Amino acid sequence: MNRLLVWDLPVRLFHLLLGLTFLGAFTIANAVDDDSVMYAAHMLLGLVMVFMVVLRIVWGFVGTRHARFADFVFGPRAVLGYFRAALTGKAERHAGHNPGSSVAIFGMLALVLAVGVSGILVADGNRGLKDVHGLLSWGLVIAVGAHLLGVLLHTIKQRDNITRSMIDGRKEVEPALAIPHAHPIVGLVFLTLVGLWSWRLVAGFDPATRNLTVPVIGATLKLGDTEDEKAERRSKRDRLRAEDRAREHDDD
Repeated sequence: MNRLLVWDLPVRLFHLLLGLTFLGAFTIANAVDDDSVMYAAHMLLGLVMVFMVVLRIVWGFVGTRHARFADFVFGPRAVLGYFRAALTGKAERHAGHNPGSSVAIFGMLALVLAVGVSGILVADGNRGLKDVHGLLSWGLVIAVGAHLLGVLLHTIKQRDNITRSMIDGRKEVEPALAIPHAHPIVGLVFLTLVGLWSWRLVAGFDPATRNLTVPVIGATLKLGDTEDEKAERRSKRDRLRAEDRAREHDDD
């Protein structure tokens, strides 16, 4: 059986760029404090991730055969059956996404949106959601880890290098399951839109105040705190604690 084209270029570019931006955002978030100017890069990358997921959702309805969500919607019975068969290396091969990767992809897309929305709300002043944002972020890390583990087990058990397939877009499939072309023009449009969105985000960010003017909608978000703002908030917190201790002492 020949290796034929099944993944178009937009899907492959999305897969690569989402992985890179997630790695960058997560690394920065865990390497610097929120008063560092680099912390803003973490949030800017998060907004780029959300934008790319929105574009991927659109392509999931109008894209090529195996890029469409309709091609990898499986019921619970099919998913459980696939996992049982996968452990023995006897799972059915799929030209597009298998039931396991389908669940992982839907989960990761949903989590990226949830992490992004919660981060936007935190940047809009809802600091009480910071812990929720953190939990969702770790949920995304777990989902990504499970996906990578699944890819590794699939490659070993099924002797099917799906990582290579996501690079060159080809799999060993029947000709009837292949797609006719990779849509390089759509891939270029995808890169252009992501590049323009990223450029507008950077252009709308003021490092001195840590304020971001969001492109298109014009809303202002606070991407972290300056050192002075953090010191002021710490001073206010210490003052309130001292007042509480003073009241407790008076009550005694």
